[in-house]
Amino acid sequence: MPDTDYSPLAARLAAAAEADPWREVCGFVIEDAAGRLELVPVRNLAGEVEGPPGLPGDARRAFLADPSAHLALARRMRVEGGRIAAAYHSHVDAPAVLSAVDLDQALQGGEPMHPGVDQVIIATRGGNVLEIRTFRWLEGAFRGTAMPLGD
Repeated sequence: MPDTDYSPLAARLAAAAEADPWREVCGFVIEDAAGRLELVPVRNLAGEVEGPPGLPGDARRAFLADPSAHLALARRMRVEGGRIAAAYHSHVDAPAVLSAVDLDQALQGGEPMHPGVDQVIIATRGGNVLEIRTFRWLEGAFRGTAMPLGD
């Protein structure tokens, strides 16, 4: 698995979270065939459609990435080359950690549901981004590192 550095996207990740500060925003980071990173926002359907068991039906406390957008993105990567490198979402007035709900949705049988796809969490407080952390699956667990936010 590549050791992708998402810090060049920090400002765009923060802007996405701050543009909709009262609900979890979500999406993907793709790496195209040339190695360029792109942020792909996806609509959060939490509270609009029924989600998996245990997922709160409140977009302020959970996210449910639009599955049709996820499928379209996977098809795009197959055609154009590249890969989905990370899934991202924000936490409204909460820290940049993988919550119990996040882990339940990211793991199946104790292993990542999407191997090689990192998790990026954007922490907000009062509509402002406080921290962004990247979680990578290493040695049987997600390990987090802080992303520099810049000035």
